[in-house]
Amino acid sequence: MLKAERSHLSADVAAELRDALRRRQKELPARWLAALDAATLRAGTGGPRCHGHESIEGELGLAVLGTTLSHARPRGLVCVRPSASSASLILADALWQRGSVTAIAAAELDSALAVQMLERITGRGSFESSAAVACDYTVDLPLPDNFPRPRVYLCLGNVLGSVTAVGAVRLLRVLRATMRPTDTIILGLEMNQADSVAALSNEDLDAASARHIAALGLINTAVGAAFDLSRFDYRPTYDPEQRRLETHLVARKPLDVDLPGVCAVRFRKGESIRTSVSCVFDRNRVAAMMAGVGLSLAEWMLDATGGYVIAVAIPAI
Repeated sequence: MLKAERSHLSADVAAELRDALRRRQKELPARWLAALDAATLRAGTGGPRCHGHESIEGELGLAVLGTTLSHARPRGLVCVRPSASSASLILADALWQRGSVTAIAAAELDSALAVQMLERITGRGSFESSAAVACDYTVDLPLPDNFPRPRVYLCLGNVLGSVTAVGAVRLLRVLRATMRPTDTIILGLEMNQADSVAALSNEDLDAASARHIAALGLINTAVGAAFDLSRFDYRPTYDPEQRRLETHLVARKPLDVDLPGVCAVRFRKGESIRTSVSCVFDRNRVAAMMAGVGLSLAEWMLDATGGYVIAVAIPAI
């Protein structure tokens, strides 16, 4: 991705990066963390980032497949950002074992990551119409024209909450636009982020810090930027008003950074780049967002602790 990005960074990626860094709250576009995950997989130095509820998510998902969706026999399986949770592989395998799946799509922000995740998901079978789809799924989900139906969409690992509330609505709208009445969405959603920061161990913090700072380093490699990575501190925070966890890279002192062909950026001491968000939505909010885009909430299975939920959405009649 890096060599390719450097040769044609002038249009989409450069404009996205320029816009993100010029906002009042500077941001790191999500594609850079995705590219880092792809590079990590390619190097064999680790797998996709895990979240704390993956085992619960897998158990809840299998329970939903055994109850609400016991009769589902999809021919097409669409995995939206499967790198967000290993539960995507668990549920994909369970659906594959029903014998109806003929095609699988893996949609990721990074093209290399999409290919790598598709290979992981399809490792046990051959699917002629399968596709690795590189896209911003809050804008578009360009599935192959011949991608079969009925479909099950797996959107696990709190992918819906990995963007702002506006982005979550856009994601649901994009999914609905590709659906027919026989299709189904399975969502995995975080329900409580308030204690997430306090629950992080020093090891977790160190690993997260290294990952997010390394993603900033990819920009140096891709465009010849001059970010001094040693001048940024990683800081997770919880915003109770927005009900979301945010991660930031905070400048220790004032600095100016030149990104050739993109823009120049000035940081004040204490100013940050927001590198990710993780939002939570309660049942009423999720149902309202779904209703607004033509979906209906068909199932809401909460785990015993109230920390995670599997929701099922179908096209509204």
